[in-house]
Parts: sequence; C-alpha cells; structure tokens
Amino acid sequence: MTKRFQSTHKFDKQFNSLTKNTNKQATKAIELFIENPSHSSLRFKKIQETNNFYEIRINQSIRIVIEITSQDTDQINTFYIIGAHDEVFPPK
Repeated sequence: MTKRFQSTHKFDKQFNSLTKNTNKQATKAIELFIENPSHSSLRFKKIQETNNFYEIRINQSIRIVIEITSQDTDQINTFYIIGAHDEVFPPK
C-alpha cells in the first residue's frame, strides 16, 4: 500500500495563518505523522461518530483533523483542518 498525503485549501489557509511558533510545531507534527503516525506525542486517534476522520495533537490546544481513505492500493491522507480544539470540535 502506498501512502499519499494532500491537504485541503481550507487547511492550507489555516496553516498559513498560524503564529510562527505554532507553525513550527505543526510542521514537526506533520513530518512525524508522515514518518510514524502512531508516535505517542501525536495522540493519533479516530474521531468518534465518523468513518474516516482522525485527529493528531500539535500542542495542548491545537489539533489537525485528517481524513484517511483508500483508493485502489493507495491510502490517501488528507490534512483537512487545523485549529484550536474548540474550533475544530465545536460544542454540541
């Protein structure tokens, strides 16, 4: 299985608006996710009540939502959104 990585336009826009320090942390987390998604510092987990969405932790307050799908023999990892926990997961 080949892993492919891509991002949404919304993710790119949000990523580019991060502070310099948070951008650096996010870049490190993305690189780590690509290398080893199960690394304990990412706290990678499936988002409840979804089929294909997962989250990784950037720092205490920032999360990245990733959609993971399959296409033929490829695993498609789409960086979907990035932001503060309460923005990414609004209260119900």
